[in-house]
Amino acid sequence: MAGRTVLQAAEAIERFPLLLYKRILRLHYALPKEARLMGDTYVRDEFRRHKNVEPAQALVFLKEWASYCHTLSKQLSVKGIVNKTPIGQDFSSEFIDNFSEEQLHQLLELRVEAERYLGRNEIAKLLENSNSPEQK
Repeated sequence: MAGRTVLQAAEAIERFPLLLYKRILRLHYALPKEARLMGDTYVRDEFRRHKNVEPAQALVFLKEWASYCHTLSKQLSVKGIVNKTPIGQDFSSEFIDNFSEEQLHQLLELRVEAERYLGRNEIAKLLENSNSPEQK
């Protein structure tokens, strides 16, 4: 009996990434259409990119996505909706300091797309102005 429990636990650990992935996609159904599409694409790409990573990296990856899943489920719960809890969470400066250059670039792209969705293109305009040569 105990051996069977250990085997079931091992199978549950192996299936956890898939279950987490599906749970996140189900939560995204409650988001506005554009946010859902952007979120689903991002989640799908991230889970594919991290499919064959080292166990230590996989643990960090799954921990962060589990935290996202927990936070989003609280924000989308009846209590969160009644209290008008905003969806999303700001990053701490310590968290951002640990980002690689590529991660910072991805974060900027995500922010630009989110602002386009919200009808605010402030960052996109700043980037365009900084990339264009000065006219004299």
